[in-house]
Amino acid sequence: MDTLRSTLWAGSTYSHVEIVVQCLLGRKKTLPRPMAVYREGNCVLTPGEYIENPWYFSALLVSSYDVDTVVLVYRLGEPFNPYPPATAGAFNRNVVGVVVMNDALDTSQIGESVRLLRLAGANDICVVTESEEDITDQNLIQDIPMVTYGYEALRAMLSVKE
Repeated sequence: MDTLRSTLWAGSTYSHVEIVVQCLLGRKKTLPRPMAVYREGNCVLTPGEYIENPWYFSALLVSSYDVDTVVLVYRLGEPFNPYPPATAGAFNRNVVGVVVMNDALDTSQIGESVRLLRLAGANDICVVTESEEDITDQNLIQDIPMVTYGYEALRAMLSVKE
């Protein structure tokens, strides 16, 4: 997808960043869980340890040098918040937050996830599912302002504006 801006994807080890990127790019092959920094199209995927371990956070900053946007991924049901407040201030880039929903989890956690990503400094937030299904028909989050839903909204958010 040539119209997608170059993005750095950061999330904890089990946030399923690779599944979100796979659905976003529309690829048929399964992407491996990042064990090192690698590029898939215009997306730079980083290991979860980069955000979980303070010793590796500088590697995340160096990896973000050549991208336009940093994407912070938060999966519903994570046992801890991997993003301290004002995490986005360390990057000199636009920061987007993505909440990954799991069908088995309670959707009432979405509001708290959005709040944590906003505290981390994410400008725009999008809610997606682990599969490529559209969640706009489910009327999950009508009371949370300025949050978009689905992979089409995420593509529009990360595409090159002409």
